[in-house]
Amino acid sequence: MIKKLVEAGVHFGHLVSRWCPKMRPYIWGHRNKVHLIDVSKTAIQLEKAAKFLESVAAEGKQILWVGTKKAAQEPIKVAAGKTGMPFVSHRWIGGTLSNNSQVKKSVTKLQHHEDIITKAEQAKNENQMHYTKKEINVYQKLADRLDKNVGGIRTLKWPLGALVVVDVRKEAAAVREAVKVGIPVVALVDTNGDPSQIDYVIPANDDAPRSISFIFDYLCDAITKGLATFKENRALNKEQEKTAKNAKRATDVPLVAMPDDFDEEEKPASKDAKGVSKRAPQRPKQAPRRSQSDR
Repeated sequence: MIKKLVEAGVHFGHLVSRWCPKMRPYIWGHRNKVHLIDVSKTAIQLEKAAKFLESVAAEGKQILWVGTKKAAQEPIKVAAGKTGMPFVSHRWIGGTLSNNSQVKKSVTKLQHHEDIITKAEQAKNENQMHYTKKEINVYQKLADRLDKNVGGIRTLKWPLGALVVVDVRKEAAAVREAVKVGIPVVALVDTNGDPSQIDYVIPANDDAPRSISFIFDYLCDAITKGLATFKENRALNKEQEKTAKNAKRATDVPLVAMPDDFDEEEKPASKDAKGVSKRAPQRPKQAPRRSQSDR
């Protein structure tokens, strides 16, 4: 594990003059005025973060991947595609976590523009154009711009289980919103980052795509295991519910058929439309005959 981390270049940090003193516990030393990260601590922290994300995925919650710097954009998309989770790779929209109802409006607008473009293409194939070429180009530009900003979070659902961040300095707004809302944060923190607000710190080089990809592959494997566990538990719960329903039906008491010699006087009183109870008419009782001694 440690050898693979070194080969991926995870141990390279920033210049000594640009370090953050709070990262001192994770720094091994420096060479040529460049800090070197302690790879053994990186392995320990990576294992902790992987176990946490596996438990989150096993609960059926979503994990949001965030990385807008150029080196992290492609690894973020690949990781989100493997796990089927939402991601942000172009620009963090303020309020994505703290004011999600407003951000959803942009997602709805994107879906509306895509629907217009799809219908326009279908009408073009059927020779029934309802939009001009200029109008279609305008809608296409609007859809492309919205897709860059909110295309990755169109499947975002609550409750959100965790936030995975690359470079806490670059994504300070995302970390601040997650802390405010109470969402745990897993982050790749370089020697110039502040780990004080991060729940699961992974000290690593966040400027090299190879380093980011290696760590994300390890986290994706853990998340995939968690998703498999969630599917198994859900199938088991459905089977138990089905068995319980069948058992309840079997224990229900069947209705007893009414005998043919059932007396009308024993029938329960029925009610009319006004709710007044009325009984079946009864024969008038005859007075007993008086004997000769009583006369």
